[in-house]
Amino acid sequence: MNSTLLETKNLTYVYSKGTSSQVHAIRDICLKIEKSELVGVIGHTGSGKSTLIQHLNGLLKGTSGTVLLDGKDIWEKKSDIRKVRFRVGVCFQYPEYQLFEDTVYKDIAFGPTNMGLDRDEIDRRIREVIYYVGLDESYLEKSPFDLSGGEKRRVAIAGVMAMQPEILILDEPCAGLDPKGRETILSMIKDYREKTGSTVLFVSHSMEDISKIATKVLVMNESRLAYYDTVDEVFRHADELRNMGLNIPRLTKLFLMLREKGYDVNTNVYTLEKAKQELLALLSKGGTDK
Repeated sequence: MNSTLLETKNLTYVYSKGTSSQVHAIRDICLKIEKSELVGVIGHTGSGKSTLIQHLNGLLKGTSGTVLLDGKDIWEKKSDIRKVRFRVGVCFQYPEYQLFEDTVYKDIAFGPTNMGLDRDEIDRRIREVIYYVGLDESYLEKSPFDLSGGEKRRVAIAGVMAMQPEILILDEPCAGLDPKGRETILSMIKDYREKTGSTVLFVSHSMEDISKIATKVLVMNESRLAYYDTVDEVFRHADELRNMGLNIPRLTKLFLMLREKGYDVNTNVYTLEKAKQELLALLSKGGTDK
């Protein structure tokens, strides 16, 4: 049975507190993230999802409430926050813009070196993670600036993976990539989690992407936690998700349309296999309305 690794209790963050322009970025967030989960985080722009993830490794400190890692308040000792950031690694949107070394090897080595690891351990980790991101050792001596956009993205993510965080947080890892690049990154995330047993959170605007690999979905709306459950259970609220302005998968839209036309179908349909099962069930009832 999974156990809670990361937890927030009544977490609230207010920008410009006490001024006329104060804004609640997140409000009263209570959630528990279990070990080895692959959590898709979604919400429209301004919903609070990016602010939330910056609290999970102490890049921001809540105005009120707590973040617990293994049951311990991450801000209990301010001097320990650096250790927290090694355990909860965050890779921000367009991380390739942060590449700066003259070789891929040196760029991936940057994080582990700052952890104080010895040279042999750093080398081992670099050669391990380059395969996690779908590249090979021939890339290590290349300049990151000679790589394609998708390859740069993977190298930047490898740099965070090389620190071997217990929790890996990826903020919009597929942003700006073409369909092939998106599939590569999604497959990479799924394989990494399966091979390492790490807990992974990935923020996305695409419910299509989340439906493909997530084990749970966390939905933010207007600074609050709207839903946090399995993919199947969250997609049962497809109509509400659509009303929040979220772009639900095309298959889900199709079954919402069928339901709106009076057909007795479930709407938590987001894969071809589920669509097939739902249509066969409808046909067995004679394809009739409710």
